[in-house]
Amino acid sequence: MIKNVVVLLLGMVAFVGAQVPGIIYQPKPSRYYVHVANGLSTLPLTVHCQSKDDDLGIHHLPNRGDDFQWNFKVNFWGTTLFWCRLERPDAYVTFETFWPESKNTWLRDRCRNGTQGTCLWIAKDDGIYLFNFPANNDELIHKWIF
Repeated sequence: MIKNVVVLLLGMVAFVGAQVPGIIYQPKPSRYYVHVANGLSTLPLTVHCQSKDDDLGIHHLPNRGDDFQWNFKVNFWGTTLFWCRLERPDAYVTFETFWPESKNTWLRDRCRNGTQGTCLWIAKDDGIYLFNFPANNDELIHKWIF
């Protein structure tokens, strides 16, 4: 009798935990791929990206079409945050390239590429664009600071 009650209670806890994310059941973190591409007409691009825990180093992208990329899984707490500083000879911009989203899915919606998350940031002459995969177009997100 007690064994049946224990099994029933464990089953109920597992069911409720599966229905309410973050209580007991934690969904497996998604893998994300982040790209920063040089889309400038003639200028070289310097990229320095990092998170609180990982400095990804300084990368020089001398030619149009050059790309720096990394991938990761969102941490257990869902707080993974990356930012980058992009520089060209006459301007720069610093911005977040990946951030946690619990209620607003603006970034996740744009970075959705099949079953994986792929964020494609492109430095162009007038600013930094994010490729919107579902809409299949580039969106201007940040202007250069001169």
